[in-house]
Amino acid sequence: MNYSGNLTVINVMEPIVADVLEEHYVRAGILKCTCDRCKLDILLLTLNHLPSRYTSSQEGEAYIKALYMNPQHQSDVLREITESVKIIENKPNH
Repeated sequence: MNYSGNLTVINVMEPIVADVLEEHYVRAGILKCTCDRCKLDILLLTLNHLPSRYTSSQEGEAYIKALYMNPQHQSDVLREITESVKIIENKPNH
């Protein structure tokens, strides 16, 4: 597909998952290991189990983030993060 080099593609799930991980696990002190490698592995594993939400505009990003204010969507993200935390803590990549 041809597109202008000025356009960027954003998977809005990245900042959503990163924010939830930070708020519910890192700041809360729940993680066994808080090294960057483990946090990144948790983020990536979670993103692989959630649907991607791509956009190329700030308006689209705001719209998708607003959708994820729904309690069910927040619960889905938190559930996937919890599963990823269990997996990474049982077998860390370091």
